Amino acid sequence: MDVYIYKLKFKGPTHFGETGIDLENVNEWVSSDTLFSALINAMSLISSKDKVTEFVNIFKQQPPFLVSSLFLYSDDICFLPRPKDDSHIPVELRKDKGKEIKKLKWLDATGFKKWISGVHLGEDDLNSLVSLQQAYRDMFKIERRPRVSIDRVTQNSNIYHCGYVYFKDRAGLYGFVSFNDLSTVEPFRKLLTALGETGLGGEKTYGCGLFGLVSMEKVSGVFNEILFHDVKTYTLLSLYHPSEQEITDIGNALIAYDVVRGRGWITSGRYALPLKRKSVGFFTEGSVLSSKPGGCLVDVTPEGASLDTLQHGIYRYGYAFTAPIGR
Repeated sequence: MDVYIYKLKFKGPTHFGETGIDLENVNEWVSSDTLFSALINAMSLISSKDKVTEFVNIFKQQPPFLVSSLFLYSDDICFLPRPKDDSHIPVELRKDKGKEIKKLKWLDATGFKKWISGVHLGEDDLNSLVSLQQAYRDMFKIERRPRVSIDRVTQNSNIYHCGYVYFKDRAGLYGFVSFNDLSTVEPFRKLLTALGETGLGGEKTYGCGLFGLVSMEKVSGVFNEILFHDVKTYTLLSLYHPSEQEITDIGNALIAYDVVRGRGWITSGRYALPLKRKSVGFFTEGSVLSSKPGGCLVDVTPEGASLDTLQHGIYRYGYAFTAPIGR
């Protein structure tokens, strides 16, 4: 299994929506299910409908590659979600630094490696990790712009706000992709390039989400040490939805976790459809499990949708991309 790391550089603002009122809430990173859906939409613009259907059917059975979520980088500093298990921190230190630990959402690669190594973290280690949170926030800025909508019936105007993320000069997003089938390396690269030309996320009609592929290469150095060691505990670097075969035992495997519910409108190719997909639950990035999770594509096709409106099934990506934890 070959794992690649790739970096994306955005050409302007992005709009990665977060559940909330109107469009003002945005994230600076992208979950794996959003990324996969965007890749499928990009594929539908450069390939025939039959090839897209065949590709999705292959993923339902045996995925040729697995993707992580997209995380923030600036130059050589790459951030990863903090594993939610903090049992390796001494009890007294957890009591004294409880608030600081809760604020630790992101770790740089070196801090992440130390966190998962099984070595007990001391006060100096935690202080160093906490200080990096400001460096993380300095890599981007969020702008909220007022917008006006006009009611078609009454002609009354309504003000709402839309959020945009601007990455600093040397910052962008990166992700991992693990190939089970090496013949898909170049097709994946082409899909990323096509996605960069159409845009990732929302507000694409305003030029949001356009990016260039800066690099794509096999992992090495600290990431090689993070992703490849033989243990039996794992932390998620993607969203994860258990397959039917995993549901029975999932409760015994969970060590520390959080959940999120995905919902929203359906987009097919370049078109937004007047249909909402079924909502579905995921275990979030940073969740920790005692056995390696698998996952699945989740069927979220709305019931009763006519063929005139929706001509294909709708799926959300729930395969797990993991990093082993050495304790």
